[in-house]
Amino acid sequence: MIRLLSLSLLLLTLTACGSKINKEARKDGEEAARTLVNEAAGMSTMELENFLLNVRANEYIYRENGQDRAAEVYIKSFEDYIKENSDSLTKLIF
Repeated sequence: MIRLLSLSLLLLTLTACGSKINKEARKDGEEAARTLVNEAAGMSTMELENFLLNVRANEYIYRENGQDRAAEVYIKSFEDYIKENSDSLTKLIF
């Protein structure tokens, strides 16, 4: 019984940590998208491509750290923000 209780507490702790990381990933993805929406008009094609590569690099960092769910949340929040706030970027990127 004590062993089961300890395992349950461990799982709750891991879930809470994962939830916090996912919230941070969502915030980071939205912030990256907001920056892109605000600055895209003044970017060259090369600067835009570099920005998008950095977004994918951030996704990769989450995955390298074993946070696949956070990586998915990061990219989804980035894409959703772009789609909701910039028709021209949506057409260009997606």
